Amino acid sequence: MKRLVFGVASAIGALVVMPAQAQLNMICSMQVEPCQGMVNAFEKQTGIKVSLTNKSSGETFAQINAEKENPKTDIWFAGTGDPHLQAAD
Repeated sequence: MKRLVFGVASAIGALVVMPAQAQLNMICSMQVEPCQGMVNAFEKQTGIKVSLTNKSSGETFAQINAEKENPKTDIWFAGTGDPHLQAAD
């Protein structure tokens, strides 16, 4: 599990180029504990703060759809497949 957490944190960290005071907004659509572990590892490795919210896939899809003109969510992790496919469309 630790390898997965550090692997995900490293991958996200490699993709993110942000100012020093930046913050990522992450929604977790599964049990919050594994997401919190990834957030902790990412913050420790990068120094970038992450605001973590736990919501169902349906709630997250509705939020992302509502934010499509002015996105505020940076990462949507896990959840069921259908809302992810709908969001991709």
